[in-house]
Amino acid sequence: MQTELVKKGMWAVITGASSGIGESMARELGREGVNLILVARRLDRLQILGAELKDKYQIEYQAIDADLSVPQETKRVFERATANGRMIQVLINNAGVGVYGPFMHYDVEQYSKTIQLNVTALTELTYYFVGHMQGHGKTSYISNVGSIASFLSVPYFSVYCATKHFVKEFTQTLNFELRKSNISVTLIAPGGTYSEFTEHSGQILKKSAHASMMSSELVARIGMDGMFKRRRYIVPGFLNSLMVHFPRFLPAKWMLALNDLAMRGAVDYKK
Repeated sequence: MQTELVKKGMWAVITGASSGIGESMARELGREGVNLILVARRLDRLQILGAELKDKYQIEYQAIDADLSVPQETKRVFERATANGRMIQVLINNAGVGVYGPFMHYDVEQYSKTIQLNVTALTELTYYFVGHMQGHGKTSYISNVGSIASFLSVPYFSVYCATKHFVKEFTQTLNFELRKSNISVTLIAPGGTYSEFTEHSGQILKKSAHASMMSSELVARIGMDGMFKRRRYIVPGFLNSLMVHFPRFLPAKWMLALNDLAMRGAVDYKK
């Protein structure tokens, strides 16, 4: 396990860092003395967060405004992050989107954006930074943020679930490929988390949903601890970690029905 002394002075790139789990991960790493490159669309939020963490923990930071759902943005982010010989040792692919509701309820452009951000941008950034990390040879860490939907198929969340299935398979396969290298690759798969994702995905939480929701701070703390322990995957929360094993024992049709029932009991979608 990495010690605080070794973590201090590292450079980490975090996408989707302006709110939710990404912001909480930035706070967690900043507290450990890790320098931060914060990436998101909302530059003002990144600058406020970076300045706060710099003042509080005496770290360095850079804010990069980027919409990773736009093709070619990943290359620009990589080039800015590694400018002037800066060596990145942590990459957290946290940015992601998804919409909940009947498949035809949303425009096809929304689904294209979901695939571009959740799959293509994540893959491209991982590609660029794996090459970079192999080049400098320092102990490095990549975390790809999936979801319990990486393990479960949920009706009315079809495209989102499919992208998160990709994140799981891609991450765990890459973890095996790089197991003898200087790079550790981890899947972080949270369940329901209090963040802006709920609103942006078109979900309306029902009273029962709050029983299994977690704070972004707790998810980030568990995720960062597991990442530095080089764990292959992390599912924060006892109930969530239990749920991801159900598909091993139940037929797919039963799982779809159960997931649909559970989701309908916890959330509604915006009409």
